[in-house]
Amino acid sequence: MFWSCRLTTAESTDWQTHEVFELMFCHSGAGRVLVDKHEIDLHPYRMILIVPGARHRLIFDNGQSSDLKVVCVTAQDAVEYLSPVQVALLESLQNQGCSSTDHSAEVPLLAELIKLIPEGSVVGNRRELLLVWSVISLLLASHVEDGYPTIDESQRQHRNRIQDVCAWLDGHLDRECDLDEIASKFGLSRSLLTRAFRRHTSTSIVHYVNARRLEKAAVLLTSPKDRTITQAALESGFSNLSNFHRRFKAAYGFTPAEFRRNFTN
Repeated sequence: MFWSCRLTTAESTDWQTHEVFELMFCHSGAGRVLVDKHEIDLHPYRMILIVPGARHRLIFDNGQSSDLKVVCVTAQDAVEYLSPVQVALLESLQNQGCSSTDHSAEVPLLAELIKLIPEGSVVGNRRELLLVWSVISLLLASHVEDGYPTIDESQRQHRNRIQDVCAWLDGHLDRECDLDEIASKFGLSRSLLTRAFRRHTSTSIVHYVNARRLEKAAVLLTSPKDRTITQAALESGFSNLSNFHRRFKAAYGFTPAEFRRNFTN
């Protein structure tokens, strides 16, 4: 079960807290979101994730308004429907309170995915739920931690280095995951790389790469370009098709063919 709404508002709100993870996507407009001690500007194609229990409010100055889509999910449902990698991402944000990600208006996939989430409180049958949770999973996959953690300079440098590692991995999903090669490329020992990566992402490099490959495959399967499922798998870094089908079904609840039919019809 989840709850969703879309609203256009120009009214500031009082402080509020919710016992759910709240995904807020700004379609258009301007304003601000205050989350405890953090202040995040609202602007088009920015997505904000607020954790359960975090105090937050909307602020609009004269002449400002925003068109927002808000999706709320419980921690219990996240554990049931999301992958362990994404659950770990949500848990890692608990002490942080919130995070935000900006997306390019030139690549409107995120806004199109948001439209697939119905408004209101949805229970539905399991197939419908799996379809919607597949969309939520892709939204979270696109969400890169912008971050407001309180860390010392050494930790900050490691975090920045790991962000560079993630960016490199995202651009080389078709390559074998050689930890020694990656460590050498970024001037780290293998043990320091694996420890720092898990500390700042709450997962291993191998699990991260596999998750990103699946996310890329899901996007390719729903893109306008005419690709076969085999081509989507190969372009995403999967050389073993049976492994690809097994992992895709485990992550999204659908086979690649079922996923394509549901998201392109």
